Amino acid sequence: MTRRGPLVAAARAAVLALAIILVTSVATGWLYFLRASVAHWPGPEVHDALPLDELPGHDSVPLVVYIVVFGVAGAALGLVARAMRLDRLAAGLALAAGAGVWLLVVDAVCVLIVRQESFGQGLRAAVGLQPGYLAAALCGAGGALAGRSSPADQIAPRLLSWLVAGGGLIDILSAVAPRPGAAFGLVERFGPGTPPTARGLLVPAGILLLIVSRGLARRNRRAWRLAVVLLGLSALLHLLRGPDYAGAVVTVLIAVALVARRQDFPHRGDPAAEVSALVRLTAMLGLAMAYGIVVLALYRMAGGLSVAMPSVLLDTIRALVGVAPRGSQYIPGDFSRWFPLSVLSIAAIGVIWAAEVWIRPWRQRLFADTGAQDRAAGIVRRWGADTLAPFALRPDKEWFFTGQSLLAYHVVRGVAVVSGDPVGPAAEAGAAVDDFLGYARSRGWHVAVLGASGRLLPTYVERGLHPLYHGDEAVIDTAGFSLEGRAMRAVRQGARRLDRDMYHAEVVMAGDVTEQLRADLADVDAAWLHGGFRKGFTMEFDDPFRLGGSDALFVIGRDEQGRVAGFLHLAVCQASQSLSLSSMPRRRGLPNGFNAWLVVTAVTWARDHGFKCLSLNFSPFAGLLGNEAPAGTLSLPQRIQRRALLRLKRVLALQLDNLLRFNRQFGPDWVPRYMIIEHRADLPRVVVAAMAAEGYLPHAGLLRGPGWSRAATAGAPR
Repeated sequence: MTRRGPLVAAARAAVLALAIILVTSVATGWLYFLRASVAHWPGPEVHDALPLDELPGHDSVPLVVYIVVFGVAGAALGLVARAMRLDRLAAGLALAAGAGVWLLVVDAVCVLIVRQESFGQGLRAAVGLQPGYLAAALCGAGGALAGRSSPADQIAPRLLSWLVAGGGLIDILSAVAPRPGAAFGLVERFGPGTPPTARGLLVPAGILLLIVSRGLARRNRRAWRLAVVLLGLSALLHLLRGPDYAGAVVTVLIAVALVARRQDFPHRGDPAAEVSALVRLTAMLGLAMAYGIVVLALYRMAGGLSVAMPSVLLDTIRALVGVAPRGSQYIPGDFSRWFPLSVLSIAAIGVIWAAEVWIRPWRQRLFADTGAQDRAAGIVRRWGADTLAPFALRPDKEWFFTGQSLLAYHVVRGVAVVSGDPVGPAAEAGAAVDDFLGYARSRGWHVAVLGASGRLLPTYVERGLHPLYHGDEAVIDTAGFSLEGRAMRAVRQGARRLDRDMYHAEVVMAGDVTEQLRADLADVDAAWLHGGFRKGFTMEFDDPFRLGGSDALFVIGRDEQGRVAGFLHLAVCQASQSLSLSSMPRRRGLPNGFNAWLVVTAVTWARDHGFKCLSLNFSPFAGLLGNEAPAGTLSLPQRIQRRALLRLKRVLALQLDNLLRFNRQFGPDWVPRYMIIEHRADLPRVVVAAMAAEGYLPHAGLLRGPGWSRAATAGAPR
């Protein structure tokens, strides 16, 4: 069995090579046979198609005939490849490469015979005969269409997106860059024989291909359809403007690869984007028509010509396809040259604008849904053992349910930012991640998990995701907590000072908060925000009164007059009997150690009421910022990262090392948290989306996008 494998592969390769030789040779013979009867057909011609006949005008055949003959040859070879059980991509590339090499050899022999040159000189001359490239592309297209289907994968769409982007760059360079030499004609010097419309259309076509390439990376079916059409249009424009066979062949080969891997693009686009794209396209086409009518009428009047509206309208429509208006030779200046291009440019901008909307990722739309809210709250109460689980109930998050599990997320500029691990039975975690990845990818979203625990790291890694260290969560073990010892001296002294100043604390469950107490707490919270907005997404609630009943509690500190001076808002994780700190607003001018005193009160109360642990603030990059080793012992990357984080802290006023110092004084256990990303190349956009979600960036609301918060009628989970 082991020995037969290479023999079978060699035999299949030999059969395919023989089929390529026979079919392409027969196709070339048909071109010689048909030349006399089709020589006078109108339309563009393929020069050097018959290299054995170098008489003037005898080596060319009409382009349509050449495409039909080698199109049939490509279809026949595609059937051979299918019979040999080759997949579409392998068949397309093998047939394109095989036909190209064989026709190159045939052309070299023909040049050798006709010109009586050496084989080396004939081979160099054959390389410059461009019809062979077109024939190879047609044969490759046959293999891509007729080959067998293969399973979809995640790598091919990204590779193809880069190829399509490369095709777009080729189009743009072909239109704007002059060609100093004659190699392959990828770019051509501007001249009177070059159709200006074909040259001008290559630029918007190239820009559209660059835009579409992003949709291909998201496996968008609309992007795939548009890319195939654009590549075909690009090939046609290359043929019309030169003809530039090599440029056409490159784009056709990319189209061949797209057609061969069409199963990799199953995701339909956002239905709501269709109307938006149509409105934009219609508006820009209307603007182009209005511009054309006004300008054409003004210039005709300036030239003393009649202005008949039907005629002006018809000439404007002609300009939309790059044709100069009738009688423009009587208008002074170079009107006939710039007017069609200006009208066409406005229309092209509209097409580009509409295409960008048409293939964009799905827009997330948040609506108040009491049923979903109650279901999410029930799952969190039953299965929410992780200290980040209660924050899944923020109203600016969407809930993705699968089985008995949920994931809370919000989409920020195409990135689905997931808050913590899936909440649900441990046995369902892997399936929940799989389901959400499929759901997000079908909508063109990148996925990032913030605050992931180490418990599920193997689950993420098994699915090809990449964990990155994000920071540490400070967790106090209530049973082992004590104010004794030198390490707790500062906390102990602060607590005693608050007691001496007649401050006292109380713990109130969220469901027991009276109207008056709620008003007092809201006043403190508003004064603490000082007209700003509340930050947080992963480990903080947008509203301290979001949870009710026994799902949250307040640790309230009062001064000697009994006024509320500040408070801790903590969420209750009933599944693990733990508390999770959300926020700790306080009035200005309070004694140092006020928050630490409230934390001590909360830990004492939690221990007395059977809670095992209390989670404090999350400390981003604590493992790096907390490194107290001498600077000389840190590695260069660590020093650079530390310096960059401290600079970022100053610029954005982030509480990075401040939170770390506050947490350290309680001697907590440090629980690592991670950021999970799909691809390492996604890291820059994920970082921006995560910081926008947390509210750390200036104008974060603009980055978050419309619909960040649900309507006020969402209410609180019951």
